[in-house]
Amino acid sequence: MFVVSFNVKQKRMVMKTIKLLSTVLAVAIVAVATAVEKPKMSVTPLSADKAVVTIQNNNASLFELSIHAQDGELVYYKQTTKPLSSYQKIYDFKNLKNGNYSMNLRVNDTRLIQDIQVASNGIYVGDSKLRIDPYFAFANDVLKLSYLNFDEERLSLNIYDENGLVYKSDLGKAFNVASGYDLSALKGGKYEVILSSLNNEFTFSLEK
Repeated sequence: MFVVSFNVKQKRMVMKTIKLLSTVLAVAIVAVATAVEKPKMSVTPLSADKAVVTIQNNNASLFELSIHAQDGELVYYKQTTKPLSSYQKIYDFKNLKNGNYSMNLRVNDTRLIQDIQVASNGIYVGDSKLRIDPYFAFANDVLKLSYLNFDEERLSLNIYDENGLVYKSDLGKAFNVASGYDLSALKGGKYEVILSSLNNEFTFSLEK
């Protein structure tokens, strides 16, 4: 857990590591983990072609539900028009080709990913995975980032201004990512922060 200080010289960024109380970021992570939505989703086959999808959430919220094929193709998408705490619907999969699919539920910053296999003799429900978007905050020239890297993918943090890349850092594959960056040396303006891995990309915009 650290803070990185930026210094601009000949368009290059020189990192200077400074101390940040570990408890500050630890508390931030706990706060994020307890504040996020914790929805539940179940997929129950009813026949060879149909399954009932049930969603429950403690708080009434807007949500998005999508189904992707194994190659990433979007085959279904639904977005609620009003906040709901429960949802249930029977889905007909007969028009889908046999293969592996993922059903993705997003409620605010929380995602549930349910693996589904569609076969000629039925629908098979696989593992379910919980994923939480990273937490970004910017105040007093300090950018704070915390992220639970469930998939333990190699992470990269890039910061761009209007002219292009100004900073890049390899964050490794740690499960618990918590770091801070001192941006006081950067000139005023708009910046885009991108946290990315092989399969995910998250963007945060800030202005000094």
